[in-house]
Amino acid sequence: MKIRSRKFDGRCGRHKHYSPAVDGQEGIKSGCPRCRLLFDIWEASLKLNQLIRGFNPRHDDSRTPVKAEPIPEADPRQMRLL
Repeated sequence: MKIRSRKFDGRCGRHKHYSPAVDGQEGIKSGCPRCRLLFDIWEASLKLNQLIRGFNPRHDDSRTPVKAEPIPEADPRQMRLL
């Protein structure tokens, strides 16, 4: 099952400097619905990480997957054709 393959880089159009991790729920200005959605997404991601670590405590997100095959170097004979 593949769950966390998506990177999300969202910002509010009005409050570009709002960061849910830094400002929290108190940093939402005038009840902005987009900032509230950003906070909800951030909170859900924390809960998802907690659930995954509860299922498999040895899971390490910081470890990069090992690539199966290295990318072969360019053949110098083909570079002359360019």
